[in-house]
Amino acid sequence: MLTMYNTRRDFEQAGCRTAVLPIGALEQHGSHLPVGTDTIFAQELARRLADKLNAYLLPALPISSSIEHRDSHGTVYIRSTTLALFVRDIAESLRYAGYRQLVVVNFHGGNWSLKPAIRQLNKDFEAQGTDMKVVLIFTPGIPDPRTPTILQHTQHDIHAGEFETSLMLSHAPELVRDIRPQRAPTTVPQDYMDYFDTSELTEDGYWGFPEAATAEKGRLLMDLQVDIALNYLEKLEVFRQQVKAKHATE
Repeated sequence: MLTMYNTRRDFEQAGCRTAVLPIGALEQHGSHLPVGTDTIFAQELARRLADKLNAYLLPALPISSSIEHRDSHGTVYIRSTTLALFVRDIAESLRYAGYRQLVVVNFHGGNWSLKPAIRQLNKDFEAQGTDMKVVLIFTPGIPDPRTPTILQHTQHDIHAGEFETSLMLSHAPELVRDIRPQRAPTTVPQDYMDYFDTSELTEDGYWGFPEAATAEKGRLLMDLQVDIALNYLEKLEVFRQQVKAKHATE
């Protein structure tokens, strides 16, 4: 694995052709988790993936599309279009340097603009005849039958709930503060964040059940996220080779 701490000579000798870009967020996570929660998790998942892939681990993008939290102190965000352009420029830079794959590890559900942006990027690279692929990994959004065996709550646990609090208890327990009790859990549809700020949808900024979190759940969940991501990349490459072989016979 290569990082920003390696030298030019290190990169030349390694011949690495895959880069991993973690994308987090800087947004409120209730009274019990830090505003950098998503960035912390994105960095950890990306680090583990880059190690497995022997890839170039890029520094995390700590600020992304968090406008749904803007009424809460500590939140800093950029426009979704700005984020898409930022990723495009990074991919172009890597392509020029000889890289053939960029794995974008996103850990913030609000970065919805990444999906169409990366789809467009891949189509553009294909039209240019460039052998460069960009892959989006958002493991919380990939269904896996093992997740319900770990978590007590799999519905309405969206933000700073059992899932994220468990991860933090495992990864950095010193960053977890006391959970402020709520009178009732938030059960409105998640897309209400298109119309309301989270401060209007929740009592303390969290959306879920952090009181059910444990460090052991967090350890199992992070191991699972790594496995989900690796399986996704493996299956994608197998299918890509099948499509390539099909085109070769046409």
